[in-house]
Amino acid sequence: MSLFIQMIYLAAGLSILYIFVLYRSNPFRRLPATTVTVVFTLGMIAVIPVVVINRLLPLEDGGILFNAFVRAGLIEEGVKFLIIAITIWRFKFPDLAEPIDLVIYCGILGVGFGIYEDFWFLFGGTYPAWTGDDIGQFHRALRMLIFARAFPGHIIINALAGFLLGHARFLARPRDRALWIIGGFLFAVLLHGLFNVIAITGGAIPLLTYVTFLIGIFLHLRRRMLERSPFRALIGLITAGKGEWPYPRPPVDYLFAEGFAWPGRVKGGMFQVFPLVLSLFILYPVLVMGVYLAQRVGLWLVGG
Repeated sequence: MSLFIQMIYLAAGLSILYIFVLYRSNPFRRLPATTVTVVFTLGMIAVIPVVVINRLLPLEDGGILFNAFVRAGLIEEGVKFLIIAITIWRFKFPDLAEPIDLVIYCGILGVGFGIYEDFWFLFGGTYPAWTGDDIGQFHRALRMLIFARAFPGHIIINALAGFLLGHARFLARPRDRALWIIGGFLFAVLLHGLFNVIAITGGAIPLLTYVTFLIGIFLHLRRRMLERSPFRALIGLITAGKGEWPYPRPPVDYLFAEGFAWPGRVKGGMFQVFPLVLSLFILYPVLVMGVYLAQRVGLWLVGG
């Protein structure tokens, strides 16, 4: 049990920092912390169907490309996109008020998935040495696994796909929406597959270069999306007293949306992020244990 708890918190590590940065990436508004916590939990739960699908399907090891783009990219992103379709995509105003909201939600979903996946790898990779009372081998395996899992893969991949989904969510024509959604899914599979291929064949420096490149794309797209934010337009409308309003809802709806404070200064304070902090640091071990048990039950049901 001691190893189990240690791996739970160790797996969180940098991911908690990533989720905090992503949560604050919209300077005009903070998403409801409770909704963010729900999305984070959904990301962890998404691991369960991925494990079950991999156990059910007769997928033999087809080499690096097959494992990277099919076993990892296609299956994992397929499950995550399905969860997005039946949950996040259906969020109503003000939980989902502008395209960048989907970017943040998708990234946080990726954080939840990545944290549990990291825990699974860390616990599974160190358990034999721990039970064998080989402390030296335990620390060597732990260092190697921590280094291998330190790069922000799921969060940046899903956040980038979220830009395409965010654009699709606010389009009027169903056909246009479908094209952007398909494009977002294929984009996520491509980025995921490339991430795994580079991690396996290239090593740390190429992977760091790739992640840095993706972060650069994220920052560029984030700037472009914030320039079109209705909350930014509302600030201009209030302060200047004029301006166009090409958004589907009236300005007053955005003015009183949760997480936005006129004239654009986001509400601060610990109370704003308290539900998120509580879930990550106090309820997080209970959540991981629940998902772990559900995963074991799922494997048992399919004969694993």
